[in-house]
Amino acid sequence: MNVDCFFTHQSCNEEDFCGKTVVVIDVLRATSSIITAFMAGVDAVIPVKEIADALALRQSMPHALLAGEREGRKLAGFDFGNSPFEFTREAIAGKIIITCTTNGTAAMQKAAAGQIWLGALLNARAVAQKALDNEVDSLAILCAGTEGAPSLDDTMAAGAILHHLDRSITLDDHYLNDAAVMTLRLYQSYAGMDMHQVLKLSRHGKKLIRCGCAHDVRYCAQQDISAIVPWQDRETRYLYD
Repeated sequence: MNVDCFFTHQSCNEEDFCGKTVVVIDVLRATSSIITAFMAGVDAVIPVKEIADALALRQSMPHALLAGEREGRKLAGFDFGNSPFEFTREAIAGKIIITCTTNGTAAMQKAAAGQIWLGALLNARAVAQKALDNEVDSLAILCAGTEGAPSLDDTMAAGAILHHLDRSITLDDHYLNDAAVMTLRLYQSYAGMDMHQVLKLSRHGKKLIRCGCAHDVRYCAQQDISAIVPWQDRETRYLYD
């Protein structure tokens, strides 16, 4: 297996993902929230990069729900922000959500040339198992990052996926780019530490705590509570489970 890891969506080009399975990670909070939405029974999620695109799409799909944020705060006129606690079964089961976030949906757009899966700490083991079950030969892990810089939270989730793979196929015998090696070893260096305490050290984690979203940080720090790995239809760009 070839594994390439990218620390931010600004550090790579669209062609880096051609012919690859791409795991997009935005732990705080886009991919964690989308995974949670599927756990709550949403039918599909449509990620878009720009607010204007989300609003225009809503005009053609009046029964869809809008979710989105900028700088961690819910967008005016949207049904939801980007907190996983908003995506309850009562609110979204059987519905379609159009989502627009600062980094997560931008990373999904960057990876559009590949087959996109979504990853987080919540489903890291499931992502690794899906890669093994599907005999993925070329895997890319794209961390959304924070404001163009690498983020500790996304790197931890990428490392968790690699750690679960390493326990099954011994990644030393496979090709990993330098970023993947660093990510795996960093995650392993935190072995045994409460991941919530790790995420609280991150720049994005601290920002969310200041915004009154400490409960989101705690939730997103949970490891392997979901077997769902959302994937994107390459024609419609809808995400399904």
